[in-house]
Amino acid sequence: MINTRQDAIHKLSSFIKNGLNTYSSQRNFDLGPQNRTNVSNLSPFIKKRIIHEEEVLNECLKVKKYEHIEKFIQEVFWRTYWKGWLEGRSEVWEKYKMSLNELVEQHKFGIRKKNYDDAVNARTGIDCFDFWINELIEFGYLHNHSRMWFASIWIHTLNLPWQLGANFFLKHLLDGDPASNTLSWRWVAGLHTQGKSYLANEDNINKFTQNRFKNKKNLSLKPKIFDYDFYEYKPRGFEAFDKKLENNTILINLNNISYNKKTFDICLNNNICLIETMVKNDNSEVVEAFNKKALEDYISILRKKNAKLKIFKDVSDFINYLNKNNCDQIFTFYPSVGRQKDFLDYIAKVNNLNLTFIYDDFDQMCWPFASSGFFKFKKKIPFFLDKVTSN
Repeated sequence: MINTRQDAIHKLSSFIKNGLNTYSSQRNFDLGPQNRTNVSNLSPFIKKRIIHEEEVLNECLKVKKYEHIEKFIQEVFWRTYWKGWLEGRSEVWEKYKMSLNELVEQHKFGIRKKNYDDAVNARTGIDCFDFWINELIEFGYLHNHSRMWFASIWIHTLNLPWQLGANFFLKHLLDGDPASNTLSWRWVAGLHTQGKSYLANEDNINKFTQNRFKNKKNLSLKPKIFDYDFYEYKPRGFEAFDKKLENNTILINLNNISYNKKTFDICLNNNICLIETMVKNDNSEVVEAFNKKALEDYISILRKKNAKLKIFKDVSDFINYLNKNNCDQIFTFYPSVGRQKDFLDYIAKVNNLNLTFIYDDFDQMCWPFASSGFFKFKKKIPFFLDKVTSN
């Protein structure tokens, strides 16, 4: 079986050869799960940094000028923008988690439970939506355009809470990212940009799915209206650390299975730890399998590089190791606001550990410019590219 790193490189090479030229004109078409040649298919790998954004950008810009592939370059930066936006407004994530817990309880009984169960079990009678449910569960992926239609139908037609839909996506998407996922659902609901929601319509679905679906009964013609909350952007700092770290404990997390030289240089000079149960979460079997394979491949390459590697079955096993070695300081590559960071913060808090994050240079460069809308952020893309291509 091809390893995840080789798979990512192959997909990038294939996309540059076969899809990059036509991405701008073809990107919005969802041709079905058996035909994804019009998109890169790189998002699951970028999410874990099995392949880094800088690598993707550099390889594309080797063959095409920015102005010729501007739409794809912008697509790469959308995920970066969402992450930076949420870093400056982390209370959006905290509020989402709180409301999610309440909504899960509310939808365990009665008509709410039936409506939710019908949706997630593809029993709505809306052909496209039911198809996307099954596609998502089977493949762990949906085309970006279909994600928008799906979210719109979920919120505005089925009248289901957007938080439950966002959670369903996070459970099943191979590229499920707390920032881009949560904020995209909020945008469809009209909560990201005041007064602007997204409403799926039959003509648009027909055009960009090439009339693959028949019954799109009773799609809502009016968006659901939510109370809008303003969240002030709070610039975040990046605490400094000694980049010449040696003989410290580095805990690898699922959002940074990175193959770049800077990461390996740090890893090979320190004690690398992996917790197997970091793979296990409220995820689908498809996502669990991908996470497991990604970690196995990473362990293999670290061993080939003779890294000082220790693997633990669970958190308690890891904590016992730290206690035995009188270690209360751990380092990890910053996972961004979301479930991985929540998990790491929890481990550190309950075990009185000092947790220090190692930040990615690309993130540190881009995130401070994500304080408002993407239109303003994308004006900085040429500046970002100058930095990326000169490294």
